[in-house]
Amino acid sequence: MDLSIKNLVIPSNLNTSENDIREDFFTPLLSNSMKYDRGVGYFTSGWLSVNAKGMLAFAGNGGKARWVVSPILDEKDWKALKKGSEAKQNLLLRIALRDEIDNLKAALEKDVLSALSWMVADGIVDFRLAVLKGELSGEFHDKFGVFHDSFGNAVSFNGSNNETAKGFFNYESFKVFVSWNDALKDFVMSDQARFDRIWNNQDDNVRVIKIGDAAKEQIVKLRPEERPYRKPEWILEEPSLSIYDLFSKPSIPIDKQLWDHQIEAIEAWAENNYQGFLEMATGSGKTITSLAGMVRLFEQKKKLAIIISVPYQHLVEQWYTETKKFQLRPVKAFKSRQQWLNELTEQIREYNQGYREVISIISTHTTFAKDHFQELIAKIKGPALLIADEAHHLGSKSARLAYPWNIPYRLALSATPDRWFDDIGTAALRDYFGPTVFQFTLKEAIGVSLTEYFFHPVLVELTEDELEEYKTITTKIAQIYSKARTDPATNDRLSVLLRDRANLLNKAENKLAILSSLVDKNPVDQHNLFYCAPGQIDDVVRLLGRDKGILLHKFTNEEDNDLRKSLLSQFDLGDLEALVAIKCLDEGVDVPRTKTAYLLASSSNPREFIQRRGRILRRAPGKKIATLFDLIAVPPTAWTTEREDPNFKIERNLIRKELGRFKEFADTAKNKHQAINAIWEIAKRYHLTDF
Repeated sequence: MDLSIKNLVIPSNLNTSENDIREDFFTPLLSNSMKYDRGVGYFTSGWLSVNAKGMLAFAGNGGKARWVVSPILDEKDWKALKKGSEAKQNLLLRIALRDEIDNLKAALEKDVLSALSWMVADGIVDFRLAVLKGELSGEFHDKFGVFHDSFGNAVSFNGSNNETAKGFFNYESFKVFVSWNDALKDFVMSDQARFDRIWNNQDDNVRVIKIGDAAKEQIVKLRPEERPYRKPEWILEEPSLSIYDLFSKPSIPIDKQLWDHQIEAIEAWAENNYQGFLEMATGSGKTITSLAGMVRLFEQKKKLAIIISVPYQHLVEQWYTETKKFQLRPVKAFKSRQQWLNELTEQIREYNQGYREVISIISTHTTFAKDHFQELIAKIKGPALLIADEAHHLGSKSARLAYPWNIPYRLALSATPDRWFDDIGTAALRDYFGPTVFQFTLKEAIGVSLTEYFFHPVLVELTEDELEEYKTITTKIAQIYSKARTDPATNDRLSVLLRDRANLLNKAENKLAILSSLVDKNPVDQHNLFYCAPGQIDDVVRLLGRDKGILLHKFTNEEDNDLRKSLLSQFDLGDLEALVAIKCLDEGVDVPRTKTAYLLASSSNPREFIQRRGRILRRAPGKKIATLFDLIAVPPTAWTTEREDPNFKIERNLIRKELGRFKEFADTAKNKHQAINAIWEIAKRYHLTDF
């Protein structure tokens, strides 16, 4: 999720009598910021404990904080700061320090001093002590701060509050300025400039000293520990958050029982020197199989760098959830590199130097192919594994130029690894990842990991106008078909014509009438899915929603991730009776509750129709069987019957592809023979009875 402080509602004036300044100010700003600069007279570690909620989110964002404080410190806080500073230069001390912390949330709650040391050592927070000089002889007593998000927005504040736990129970007040308000942005810029001058020792009357130098010069004035404060109740309600976990080792969850085919897949991959494709049907447990294989490889090598690349951002989160069950805490490397680059760089360095046994990274295919990502993982020294989900995407020209050859162990996952009409991309994938070492077909998966289903092909005749357009396009295709193999320009034109004809068939007008009849005969109650063509979806929504009264929602690329999650949840619970989708449901989105699906937009691309069927056949509680209606538009009669006619040959090739898809669906359906009979007449018309 993009972090923006501009979207927050922050009062321009706050005081502790009228506001909960932790919940109204510090928590939301810390949770949405990447940078926090603070100049303050007094600091105690208790402030971190009271602000644990915001600091957890800030650290999770990859945020960096800088504090300039007076050298008047509690003795325990001073020791914690020194310990963290020393650990920056001493990796053994740094590892020992991290070993004291199970997770940051627990440390902030129960052992805030260790948390402070650890955060200093790991660069989340940085402290410098300010002593006055020149014309000033008192104490550094300023109180101001500046927050920054990743979009260039900033918020500054000035007031009476120190960074102490006690400050939340005093009467304190401060004023707030925001950079996106033209009348206030100069105040923000002034505060940031002032902080930078102090931090960089450019103020003639302030000397800023790093913790290590301050320890040598003995300038710290110790004071008694501040009075105990009541631990806020909300801390106990926050979920546990572990950001760094140096010493956990990958393992298969205790409650995870692998299927026989998953064990066979891992054995086959291991026997091929941990390289190759797992060609497994959608819904057959590819993710769990790959992570269990990762555990097997780690147990053999005793050390492993794991890189996981997935096609879409929402899959990063899905994989992250699964990897945590296997005791990994991956760096999520996508979106802005500011959020992950430093952390990943540090982890790779520690892995190479032997201080980490395991590092893990999850990236999108887009980020994976970027130069800055490739340059970084090229530095990995030692055993390394690349897991590529939906690996066929990595056969594109840009992706195959970025294959990291320094990673010796490779696992590619795909139900359909061969790229559609791309022999070069397919060959590149096979050359890098290796051959298919294990196959688990959809037919094998049914009854094991997928549910049984009925398949009903439905023929839809074109209207007269559509038939005329179909004839025109097909004639043009026939005229240039033979030239397309040798002439790139002609090939591009052929692709356009084939796409135009496919769109015509997908959006055939009579499909709506047929669909109306089908839903009348098969009343829609819950868990229905409708696949449409892009230009067809609004008509389908009107038919189903307005005319039929079905509770539904569109599921397209226009909906953001939060709305998608909500829609999928409502669909799962049955609050939404139907989803009307375009191809964005083809990969990576689980709708296991689906009981009935209608395919109005078909595809002869094996990957697409196999993915769609796999989405529909996933198992779910209470789901015993699925039903699939597949609508295909065809001419009312063969408009040319001469077998030597180029038009007939082209049309026959089209029908052959569609029949191939039908056969793929029908062969594993419970009503196989009934499904084949439904399309037998068209097979005879085009002399394709051998399909």
